[in-house]
Amino acid sequence: MTTRIGRAAADVLSRPALYWALAALFWMRVGILTLLTPRRPDAEGMWAGARAYLTDPTHMYDAAAGYLARLHIIAPPGGLDAFVSPPPLAVLAVPVALLPQAVAVQVWTGIDAAALLFALVLLYRVTKTSHPLARPAFWLVAAYFPPLFADVSAGQRGGILLLGAMASISLEAARPALAGAAGGLVAALKYYPAAMVIGTRPEHRIRYAIALGAVLVVVTIASCVPLGVSGAVFYYEHVFLPSLASHNPDCAYDSVRTLFMRTIGGEPYAQPAASGYVLVNSPLHLPAVALALSYLSALVFAAAAVWAAWRSGWNPAYGMSLGFALGALIPNEVWPYQWLPLLPLVLLLVVRGLERRRFGVLALLVLCLLGFYRQPCEIIFPNLWTLASIGIFVLGVWQNRLFRSGLVWEDGDGAQR
Repeated sequence: MTTRIGRAAADVLSRPALYWALAALFWMRVGILTLLTPRRPDAEGMWAGARAYLTDPTHMYDAAAGYLARLHIIAPPGGLDAFVSPPPLAVLAVPVALLPQAVAVQVWTGIDAAALLFALVLLYRVTKTSHPLARPAFWLVAAYFPPLFADVSAGQRGGILLLGAMASISLEAARPALAGAAGGLVAALKYYPAAMVIGTRPEHRIRYAIALGAVLVVVTIASCVPLGVSGAVFYYEHVFLPSLASHNPDCAYDSVRTLFMRTIGGEPYAQPAASGYVLVNSPLHLPAVALALSYLSALVFAAAAVWAAWRSGWNPAYGMSLGFALGALIPNEVWPYQWLPLLPLVLLLVVRGLERRRFGVLALLVLCLLGFYRQPCEIIFPNLWTLASIGIFVLGVWQNRLFRSGLVWEDGDGAQR
């Protein structure tokens, strides 16, 4: 009897239809909860920045510079004082800035969500998987991944960044210069996609890097023209550089730096309590050691990504995804939606793990993904997200040989390579 029940359960759990149904339910959840989100401060701030770019570009960063000068942290999202993004992002949002704010916020959220879905379609096509379980698992894990929901519900621009990165990956095989241009466009919005260059094929790397750098420089300079030379210099001196030094105690910030600073550096962080917020301190106070470890970890992560890309035989999808993932692990401050760059690496591990029947690897990946189940401020140790992210990255680096044979690619004429 027990054997019969076990066989029946195994039969049900091996059916792709079950996972397609679960994927559909999780995507419905993302859509419904996004629609029910009452306010999107990030999208409101983006609208304010683009509006200022249209009306008074030379002074568009005055509010953010003033806030940073007073409090030395980035302002809460929602207003112009929190707009610290470079001018290319304001240019990107100019079309929606022509709309009333309430309408523009919803339109922008729809644009970002559509870009995110298109990016996932591109990555799905790159995997070329025919495995009956890997195909629904790809969409199920993507829908579950909490940073994806955090990005869409906040009205962020992670979908745009992901689309540019996945377009770059899908074009690298046949059109490396065009792939670099796609990477340069999104690197102008956030600099970290430029790290994808470490995963490109050696024979394509120079063309890719030149195209990426040229597009990044041209787009940045062109977007700074309305600000004038003084306005552009003001942004980089009084907004960009100070924002990099922002150390916000909000528990929603969960970077690798905060992991070290909160645990052994003695840096306090605000945790929700019944009466509001309470400051939590570690008994250890070794800030110099914690800061050194945070810088060292950034170097280790970058070196590990290069090493793993080399060990894979320069598999571009895998190596470029590792480079893209560095955008979640290296910044000083990381909001929940900023862990989204890990998603391509997660999905490649899911697909290849199922194809190669690496169930131990998949079990470890599931364990890491469960670390994102609750929002950072809802758990006693908010940096659980950080530990889960480091676990995913380390697992991805460790399993480099899963990708050694390469994923299937096609040239522009449809021929496989």
